[in-house]
Amino acid sequence: MNNASNLEQITSTGHKLSAGRHLDIHYLALKDEYDATLRAAGIQPGWSVLDAGAGNGVFLPLMAEMLGVEGHIEALDLARENVEAIESLVASQQFACPISARTGDITKLPYETGTFDAVWSANVSQYLSDEVLAQTIKEFCRVVKPGGLIAVKEVDISVWQFQPLDPKLTWRLLDALSGDTQISGAMRATRLSAWFRAAGLENVSAVTTLAERRQPLRPVEREYIRNNLEFLSGLSRSCDLPEADHQQWNAIGKDPERLISNPDFCYREMWVLSLGIVPKC
Repeated sequence: MNNASNLEQITSTGHKLSAGRHLDIHYLALKDEYDATLRAAGIQPGWSVLDAGAGNGVFLPLMAEMLGVEGHIEALDLARENVEAIESLVASQQFACPISARTGDITKLPYETGTFDAVWSANVSQYLSDEVLAQTIKEFCRVVKPGGLIAVKEVDISVWQFQPLDPKLTWRLLDALSGDTQISGAMRATRLSAWFRAAGLENVSAVTTLAERRQPLRPVEREYIRNNLEFLSGLSRSCDLPEADHQQWNAIGKDPERLISNPDFCYREMWVLSLGIVPKC
């Protein structure tokens, strides 16, 4: 894998920021907020749940604990290496409920209609165009039983900040990248409820979480933030930006620790958990 791929954490599917190491660091850096988000979804003991786009399985231990011995999890991911990581995890640990894993496409789910009590999908919708997202939510509705739950967690990078870095520097970069499917998909989390309603889901609601990290940072937090800064610096190279912006992003990419070590450093990101119920009739 080349240097650019390392910065972008690309899986065999070509998806950026979806490789196992990055997923582990991301989850551990924001674990308290992520666990609270999963608990807020309303998953109940004894349910059968599809983790759609499960990555390397970072949410599985807590989800299994919530479901208990009567529950069951089906973990699906497009990248074979992520599924293999889940299989190794299941083989090496004792989980609170049975977990199965397989490769598959969330836009064409390989399950019968009404198979699950709920679908959980985290940090996946950003890779989909608006049209494909609509098709995917229809698939979620198809495989969930009437009265069942759809829960989609997604980041909203419109509030991405690395203070004391001028936030306008990030905004100009994201604006220059607005034609990229993943970047635009990572900006619509606050609007996902519209796709839920268009699919006919009921009791649509949303839970917004702001995650903030200040000095002193834990090592895992520093690594996660450093990954994000190097990722953005890499993206900036192909963008039409002012020369001063290119110089600043280049400097950040070469030495992200200089910014991260600032005593006034503050990292912020936000995500939205969108919830909806499949109609009973």
